[in-house]
Amino acid sequence: MGPRISDSTGGLTTSIALCFVLIQVFFAGGADAAPDEDEVLTTRRTDTPPIIDGLLTDPAWKDAPSITKLTQTVPVEGATPSEQTIIKILHDSDNLYIGVYAQDSRPDRIVATQMERDRDLAPDDRIELVLDTFLDRRNAYFFQLSPAGSKGDALISGNGNSFDKDYDGIWQGKSTIHENGWSAEFAIPFKTLSFDPDGKSWGFNVVRVIKRKEERARWASPTQNSSLFTIADAGTLTGLSGLEQGVGLDIVPFVAGTFFRDRPESREYLRFDPGFDIFYKITPSLTASLTVNTDFAETEVDSRRVNLTRFPLFFPEKRDFFLQDRGIFEFGGIRRSPLPFFSRRIGLADGEEIPILVGARVTGRAGPYSIGVLDVQTGEEGEIGSKNLFVTRVSKNILEQSQFGIIATRGNPTEKGNNALGGADFTYRTSSLFEDKNLRFDGYVMTTATSGKGGDGPAWGLTLNYPNDKISTRLSWTHIDQEFNPALGFVSRRGINRYVYDFRYRPRFEKTIRRLTFGVNPQLTTSTSNHLLSRGLEFTPFGIVLDTGDELSIEIENMREVLVDPFEIQDGIIIPSGTYDFTRYQAEVSTGSKRPISIGSQVEWGTFFSGKRFDWSVEIEARPSKYLTLGLENEENRVALEEGRFITRVVRGRIDLTFTPELSWNNFVQFDNQSHQVGWNSRVRWIIEPGRELKFVVNQSWDRRGSSLKPLTTKLTTKLEYGIRF
Repeated sequence: MGPRISDSTGGLTTSIALCFVLIQVFFAGGADAAPDEDEVLTTRRTDTPPIIDGLLTDPAWKDAPSITKLTQTVPVEGATPSEQTIIKILHDSDNLYIGVYAQDSRPDRIVATQMERDRDLAPDDRIELVLDTFLDRRNAYFFQLSPAGSKGDALISGNGNSFDKDYDGIWQGKSTIHENGWSAEFAIPFKTLSFDPDGKSWGFNVVRVIKRKEERARWASPTQNSSLFTIADAGTLTGLSGLEQGVGLDIVPFVAGTFFRDRPESREYLRFDPGFDIFYKITPSLTASLTVNTDFAETEVDSRRVNLTRFPLFFPEKRDFFLQDRGIFEFGGIRRSPLPFFSRRIGLADGEEIPILVGARVTGRAGPYSIGVLDVQTGEEGEIGSKNLFVTRVSKNILEQSQFGIIATRGNPTEKGNNALGGADFTYRTSSLFEDKNLRFDGYVMTTATSGKGGDGPAWGLTLNYPNDKISTRLSWTHIDQEFNPALGFVSRRGINRYVYDFRYRPRFEKTIRRLTFGVNPQLTTSTSNHLLSRGLEFTPFGIVLDTGDELSIEIENMREVLVDPFEIQDGIIIPSGTYDFTRYQAEVSTGSKRPISIGSQVEWGTFFSGKRFDWSVEIEARPSKYLTLGLENEENRVALEEGRFITRVVRGRIDLTFTPELSWNNFVQFDNQSHQVGWNSRVRWIIEPGRELKFVVNQSWDRRGSSLKPLTTKLTTKLEYGIRF
């Protein structure tokens, strides 16, 4: 074992005492802060809804309530924006209408390169807005439009802690570039939104981004310590009445046809899989969902990655059914480990799909409570058999921005027997510390029980976060017992205490240099008996962002790793147990995404266990027009140890064609020299109309050894979804 660290006393006692305090706070309730009178807009009901064409020429817009004053947040906080923006808002019984007139003195220089639905709009001019339909100052819907016509939406939860960009709502949006700038129109059906039927006011905020100037202007709370995602700082939209959601029933039948061929195994099949999804609003704020014979063939494949650590890699969820309302299931402010619930445990095992026969979900809000219940029945899979997997999450809003909650899971998706988890968490947030500063505290405790031997152990954590623009700092402590086993969650390392501190100082400037960054990040990991396992000190002596968006940063990291057991880093290359000290250096540079061609590169070098390691990567993206985006990435690791040498390489390429905002063709090719396989994922998506789509997907793999490509597997899938809304 490594060196012993002095004991931390009172950990469990403190956690138990904290739980009693939190329970008292839970029942105490709280009140929302009063809105700023300058950040209140009253919408008007219209009997003649505008045509959504991106022009704002309909008579309905003439006398619509308007926001005419945005305030610059970047580059100069509090300054008048360089270009005028007017936002108009109307509603009828079925839709909320938002019109934006974005004046621009140089319309020929508007950056408009993205047209596809749900594209990352970081390279473009854009309008972004949020709707806090419960006025709970924590959760919101996000919508955005670019001048080229790209529509995007997302779900925001936890006052910006979670941003679910994979959410797809049914709504209309159009934009047009003209001689005086550009304009955009949103029509958001009330059937798409969950909201409090008795509420007459929603939280609302809007941001305009002028990309060539790297300028942002916002309506409510236009400070650099706040952001559009800080829902607590949003303004208020009033005058909402007579809103109708209809029956609240969406039925989405689908049929998927799949052809599969595995040449090495000499097998193939052709099958047709019908199924359906049903969404029913039990109340205007609580939705029940049912999926039958779920098919995920259209989901984009994961990016290949090389693992040079002793711990499992984390891959994000990409399947639509599990992405919907996932923010409700988030717990304790945990991003990756130890997660009590990780939906990729359902329907996937070692990268292979397990059929999902039926899944049911209830998500939404009831008064101050957020509720999430998920139950899934999987099909037969080898010796494991069919499994029923269940998770429930309930939290209550308390004080102005805080919450207390519980979570429970049941089921073991990859092994015989059963597993259960229970946990409680508390989050305290404020955006008015010292008048305008942010502070967040997260605390949680969990425990698991597994049938059979082992798997019964706790985990807990505390995090204090001061996430502000100029100075940000974070301090956390995590304990994970060796027997902690969340079968429906994710944990990268057991039997540890982990302590992390992070400090960043990022002053802003108004001219050529936009921002500098300096930081320090010490980390310490011990066993639960307080023997050293690893320690590290990351130091950022210099980081700079220019007004062009170009960036440069330098980092230095000094580490000590104590290997209790030998570590096989590559086939046949085993690093012996022992204590290793090494120092590594990193330089990263990237050009501004507003350029037609943007480049990012990273170089890292230094000692590594018993030898040395040199890593480099480069990413190039070209956006010659709104119809075409090209991307190329290369990652390479060169490792020279006393035990052996090896090189790992991953190459990725993208060709994305967008014919209209509703019709796109995406191609993703990747190769790695560990598997010696080339993979091609090609997806055509045609949005016939919102809620009705046709998708065609090709997945092809080849073995590349030597100079030839040998076909391995082929999978062709066509899927038609035809939503019906009542």
